[in-house]
This record gives sequence, C-alpha cells and structure tokens, in this order.
Amino acid sequence: MTYSKGYSINNKDFLKKEAEKKGVKLIFNFLLIISLILFITLILISAFSLIGFGEDNSEAPVHEVKSGDTLWTIAASYYDHNIDIRKAIYNIKQANDIDSAIITPGKKLIIPINK
Repeated sequence: MTYSKGYSINNKDFLKKEAEKKGVKLIFNFLLIISLILFITLILISAFSLIGFGEDNSEAPVHEVKSGDTLWTIAASYYDHNIDIRKAIYNIKQANDIDSAIITPGKKLIIPINK
C-alpha cells in the first residue's frame, strides 16, 4: 500500500524523516518558550528597576548639612552605637544617591533609620 506521494507505509526513510521533523519542531518550540520566558523576565526586571524596591523614606529624618559636617558625624548622631558606622554611612549614601563622601553645606540628606 502506498500514499499518494509514493511513500510506502513500511518505508524506513519516510519514518526517519517524520521523526526528524518532529524533533526539529520540538527544538523550535522549546527555544521559542525559552525566548519568551527570557523576554518576560527582562520586561519584569526593567519594570521593577524603574519602580524601585527601596524603602519608603517619607518618615525618615532629613538632615541639613552644616559647615564641618561629615557623613561620619551625621551617621554617628542619628544611629545607635551598636550599629557599624560604615554601614550607616553606606545607607545614607544609598538613600541620597551619593557616590563619594563629599557633601556640601545646605544639602539635605535623608537619614534611613530602619535599615
């Protein structure tokens, strides 16, 4: 018995080609799903980075920098002595998007207490 295209039911080449087509289709579907997952992940990461995960600093005290103030003295005046002052300075720098330890008089700094 033959099909209209001339392939025999028992033709091993036909079965082999059909198996290869299924394998290629499975690989394509797998890659498509992985691509979609990566795309959605990138979109979510971008969205969350725009929104931000930072704590709400609306209740945090604000310190106006005076002449002679340093991040060290400011942190020491707001934080408990049990907290590592370097971590306190790091938290202040993060909350105020400061890259260096240089601060100028008149600048207002958010002091994140609950970190």
